[in-house]
Amino acid sequence: MEARHMKEAVNQQEKSRDYLFDNMRGVLIFLVVFGHMLTSMKDQYSAIKIIYVFIYFFHMPALTFISGYFSKNPDKARTQAFKTILLPYLILNLSTYLFKMLILKEQYFGFRFFRPTWGLWYLFALFLWKFFLKDLISIKYVLPFSFVFGVLSGFSKEFASYMALGRTFAFLPFFLLGYYCSKEHIEKIRRIPKIISLLIFIVVGICSVCIIKYDIFQVKNLFLKLPYPEEADVEHMFYRIFIYVIALLMIGALINITSDNKSFISKIGLNTMTVYIFHLFIVPILEKFEILNDKPYLYMAYAVVISIIITYLFSRPKVSKYYNKVINGVIGLIITKEKQIKKT
Repeated sequence: MEARHMKEAVNQQEKSRDYLFDNMRGVLIFLVVFGHMLTSMKDQYSAIKIIYVFIYFFHMPALTFISGYFSKNPDKARTQAFKTILLPYLILNLSTYLFKMLILKEQYFGFRFFRPTWGLWYLFALFLWKFFLKDLISIKYVLPFSFVFGVLSGFSKEFASYMALGRTFAFLPFFLLGYYCSKEHIEKIRRIPKIISLLIFIVVGICSVCIIKYDIFQVKNLFLKLPYPEEADVEHMFYRIFIYVIALLMIGALINITSDNKSFISKIGLNTMTVYIFHLFIVPILEKFEILNDKPYLYMAYAVVISIIITYLFSRPKVSKYYNKVINGVIGLIITKEKQIKKT
């Protein structure tokens, strides 16, 4: 009887689950891995650089949007932010630093708690977004204001790599957009003819080709990480506005064309965090071997295959289970248990 009720509960949960966003996350996390696989080669071959630009136009804004969409409860977001995001970030930031020093033998650069190593900026920014969400939404017109501030923040050197402030404020509009986006908005977007979304993909692809062919702006502009250069700050402001527009169009296009049916991609979308974390260790090791570095087209095929393997393996439920067990075990050594808090 109990087993039957559990099965019914699982079936009911599956019926109510929004597979659209699971599928989107599955695709996007693959693009994160693939994009990082291309990083070491992007400056050597134009074809790779074009693909890299295309991916970086939208993959992190889209993931940020989804994180905001699933943060509808600001109180819960704030309550859980310290334990589920900040503490894992601190543990992983130290781990990646030791990995770089001891395994990759990189030049000593000094450990910094609040300068995230490589891809861990997203965890730190996510902590800040979730922790301050309750306060942010109390501000009138915070969504349009966040876009304006995201553009203007590039004029200040305060918004750079320290505490990932450059990206935190530049990507904040997409997090808030996700928070304010409702199911009704999603349904309206999905009713748009699919041909429009396909045209958006084609246009963004053409833009990516033109940016590289005519050297319109540097790839690092897409990272939304650093202040504008003083000698061309207004010009770079318009680049950021352009990037915002492209990212918004691509998020809409992804929502429009992504399937909302359960599939093998849905299962990958359930465990994107472990893929995100572990690929930060695997990709740098693979780069050391310089496999097919002199054969760009074969390298792209190799990068696709490796990205699929990494995404599949590290999205397995067992990997997520053991990752959570280890992280929670370490956190358990750091923070005081609830029962001990009550006694004091």
